[in-house]
Amino acid sequence: MELLFLSHRAPFPPDRGDRLRSYHTLRALARLGPVDVVTQADSVQDERAAREGLAPFCREVHVFTRRKPAALAGVGAALLTGGSLTVAWHNDRRVRDALDTLSARYDYDLAYAFSSGTGPWLQRAVAAKRIMDLCDLDALKWSAMGRDGVGPRSLAWRVEGRRLLPLELELARSADLCLVSTQREADDVRARCSPRHLEILTQGADGGALAGLPAPSSVGPVLGFLGQMDYPPNVRAAQQLAREVLPQVRKHHGEARLSIMGRAPSPEVLALAQEPGVEVTGQVDSVRTALGQVAVFCAPIDRGRGIPTKVVEAMAAGRATVLSTWAAGALLGEPGRDYAVADDGPAMARAVVELLDDPAGMDALAFAGQAYVAQHHDWGLLQQRLERWARELVHA
Repeated sequence: MELLFLSHRAPFPPDRGDRLRSYHTLRALARLGPVDVVTQADSVQDERAAREGLAPFCREVHVFTRRKPAALAGVGAALLTGGSLTVAWHNDRRVRDALDTLSARYDYDLAYAFSSGTGPWLQRAVAAKRIMDLCDLDALKWSAMGRDGVGPRSLAWRVEGRRLLPLELELARSADLCLVSTQREADDVRARCSPRHLEILTQGADGGALAGLPAPSSVGPVLGFLGQMDYPPNVRAAQQLAREVLPQVRKHHGEARLSIMGRAPSPEVLALAQEPGVEVTGQVDSVRTALGQVAVFCAPIDRGRGIPTKVVEAMAAGRATVLSTWAAGALLGEPGRDYAVADDGPAMARAVVELLDDPAGMDALAFAGQAYVAQHHDWGLLQQRLERWARELVHA
């Protein structure tokens, strides 16, 4: 079959949550037939890397570095005129021209769009069938983040939440197949509209690449957190770990440390390196190596949408994992067997101390979590599921 793949951010290199999902779904679709890609990049370096990385398994790769002054001007205009800021940020004449050229050149059996920012691209493309991968409902994420803060940025988030939601729901209704990442997202969609066909494609992990690390009990009392460290929910989680959890853990394990890992740490996160026992690494060269130095992965996340990639990767790497109730609510595992659940700082500290006091129990939790991810979040299994849905859709 002939396929068209649309993504709001270039799906290479697969080094963050959205890129991992888009990269692995693209690889699955490429096994079904020739696939053409239209996407945007945040820099010239990202554009070059994407062209080189995608060329071996894609027929045509159209990557456009975002013209940020024009994009910001479009966002400003949308803010004043009632449009979606997300749609304005991804609006690009070069993308429209590429879609028109490709639609004239090929008879696409299937167009696949990742993230609601590409919704207008999907509507412009000419294809017999369309898949809209919302992954998460971004509108509800923006609304929740807007409620948490004050000032111009929080106001913009609240505005965008109201404006984007009708567009996301229309994409869910009009697509031949709508994908989301969790049952929670599916329930949110169905509560607001009636999609033609809705399926859950959860977030995956490459268990093979993350396997074989030392058992948590052998690496010392190191707590870890990994993510995009300018994302507000991650910033709050890091602050809670550094200022509420680690000090309580160190009362029982004086040598305990916290490693906060991930790209683009905000000033608030960088300041945490002044706390006793806390290091802020910034971007890591190897997620596998970074996780291998952690005994207990902690995710006190109380906001956001979908499944945090960092959680399933930590479990796939065989790290004992302590989650908030919110984060655990996106998973299908059994609390207490596959991961521990604790919400406030003192409760999470107690959970960590209990694991550090019981090395065998800590390793058992890590092993069970690793087995859970292999059963439910392995990218190979998820790719097979997507391929089946695509075939059934095209041949219906």
